[in-house]
Amino acid sequence: MKKFFYIFSLLSLWMMTSVSAQSLKKQEATMEDYLPLLQAAGYQVYSFDISEFLNDTYHFSFKIKEYVNREEVQRDGHSSVFPNRMMIAEFPEESQKRILEKGSAVDPEKGIYSQATELAIGFFPSNVDSVQNVRISLVGMGEMGTPLKLKGLKLPNENKLFYSYESRPFVVDTFEEGKFIPLVFFGSYWIDEKYGFLRFCGANEIGSDMGQEYIESTPHYYAIGVEINKKK
Repeated sequence: MKKFFYIFSLLSLWMMTSVSAQSLKKQEATMEDYLPLLQAAGYQVYSFDISEFLNDTYHFSFKIKEYVNREEVQRDGHSSVFPNRMMIAEFPEESQKRILEKGSAVDPEKGIYSQATELAIGFFPSNVDSVQNVRISLVGMGEMGTPLKLKGLKLPNENKLFYSYESRPFVVDTFEEGKFIPLVFFGSYWIDEKYGFLRFCGANEIGSDMGQEYIESTPHYYAIGVEINKKK
């Protein structure tokens, strides 16, 4: 009997030691930990690699097209144009010397003073329900921000308007110089007439031909993209 209690005591001590060896340790939060919170608060960013364009200088013209019931409408606003790189040779001769002396050029061997390798389209909340803010950036070279006007939907037996929109990336499968390339779709929910609620469902990406259910069903959407032209 004593032997049994001795073995039982050793086993209990081992189990207590094993449990006490496991612990939760505090650590610093990373940016990935913040992403779900930012997205829940209305922040969303789409990033596109444009590093393959760096062998030449291109002009990137940001454009936003608006559609109502699948028909493009005239939109108030402007497009912004930025180069994907700036050459040292574009500066006065004295400035070129200072740039090389200070080592401020990103790629002096190729004669590049500054360049963009990323294009980003970001959404962030507005303090007005009927407006969505969007910012398009050729990172390191220039950016433009503009408000997008939203159209409200009214559910059956409801007096108030609902402003509900979602964004989806387009599939970028081809590049043609001088042609509009849609990058991000931003569209309204639609009313399910059968069940009387708002819905927005479909694929996670939209084909460049814009043939998905989103576009067939949504009453209002924007196609945010870019037109790229080689510097002459």
